Amino acid sequence: MVLDFVLETSQKNQVPLIKIKGEVDVYNANRLRTALQDLINKDHKLLILNLESVQYIDSTGLGTIAQAAHSLSQQNGKIHVVCTRPSIKKIFEVSGLVKKNIVLFETEESAG
Repeated sequence: MVLDFVLETSQKNQVPLIKIKGEVDVYNANRLRTALQDLINKDHKLLILNLESVQYIDSTGLGTIAQAAHSLSQQNGKIHVVCTRPSIKKIFEVSGLVKKNIVLFETEESAG
């Protein structure tokens, strides 16, 4: 079953908020990469990435987020990831990214 990939960018308390729906994989990771890099290029130090409606993320999708986190770390920035889905949270925890400048949150309100 192919799920649609939807990426919406808005602002939450003057912090960029990216909401993703569907699957983050090799087929659409470039769209996510472009959106994240555009925000980083605008000198944002904090990004909120809402993955509540993401059913699956592959290594390409995770690598895209890791790359953005690395770019932000060079500016003392970070990514707040909103996610309660255990399978998605586990991917971030096992990868070690939560030990870097990625922080997991249960809600958008707590993320920023």
